Amino acid sequence: MPQPPLDLHKYLATPLPALREQYPPGTGGTGPRASWDGSLKGVQEIEGFEEEVNKFWKTVPTDPIAPHPNYKYPKIAQALTQLPNPLRSPIDLQKCLSTLPLAAISSALTAMDTDESDVNVGPQGAQALDRAGYESDGGEEPEAPKVDDGKTKAWTFKFNKSPMGSGEFYLMQQGSDDVKLVVRTINSSAFASADWDEYTVNGRYRYDTRSKASWYWSRSWGAAKRLGCQYYVLTDWQRWTFGYFNKERTHGWTSHVMPFNAQDPSIAQALFFWCRSAIGAESAFVPTQKDVSGLPELFPANPARRISHSGGKPSAPQDKRKVKAANESDIEESDAEAVEG
Repeated sequence: MPQPPLDLHKYLATPLPALREQYPPGTGGTGPRASWDGSLKGVQEIEGFEEEVNKFWKTVPTDPIAPHPNYKYPKIAQALTQLPNPLRSPIDLQKCLSTLPLAAISSALTAMDTDESDVNVGPQGAQALDRAGYESDGGEEPEAPKVDDGKTKAWTFKFNKSPMGSGEFYLMQQGSDDVKLVVRTINSSAFASADWDEYTVNGRYRYDTRSKASWYWSRSWGAAKRLGCQYYVLTDWQRWTFGYFNKERTHGWTSHVMPFNAQDPSIAQALFFWCRSAIGAESAFVPTQKDVSGLPELFPANPARRISHSGGKPSAPQDKRKVKAANESDIEESDAEAVEG
């Protein structure tokens, strides 16, 4: 059964749900990290990111938009019942991302670019709202036989893994191999609030494996270079940042950290803005580069937070019955990953 047109402003304004976490202690081995010879020279926080998002949303049509019949909007109430809670592994996180925010965004992106000849308009009014998911009880809708995509080139998030195992979602358009944006996942048990704060800074970039933030800037840079894109998102579900690199890959931008339950704008609204920016839509993000050459180098050594790397704390006898504790620089789902991302 075709879905009715949907008000994207209301649909994507819904905050993400709260999910508990029960990650096991330890995330991998403690081996040394390879050196890095990337071109990144400076990084900066995007000033007024929320204002940019809200400004963009004023350009989004307020009239309901019909989805492509093959790429329906996920019903929020139904999707919530499918989310793993608590999160116990990277696989749980990846399932949550693909089930709700990424599925909703890909459907909305496709709807914005859908050819009118490919759309069948369904019920209207209160019945339409219920089927769209605003007041839904989560029940399944009868599925109509799949039809051809027609003239529409759908936007989808393709899941893949980096060369050594980190989960990634690529924003791609049907019929093209170009990656417009990458969503990268991170384990919150190994990247704490202080690390996120250290990541969203302004200054001259310095590679230092003793700093998780420095290490992950190099990883974000490497992923964007490997995939040939400039836009990326970094998230552990609880926290989100939206990043960008210039074409020369010498300068990086990032939003400040947004919580999962952010409102006005919501995470979904910010993600939609970032995706539309990545595909070249009008009224999207326009980077303004700061001159950070006169600022101090970032990511100085902080022994108080990096004892496990420096070896400054005597190691206790290992109990082989317990999970091995991770090194401070181990922030991936895998014990080792390639430098290029």
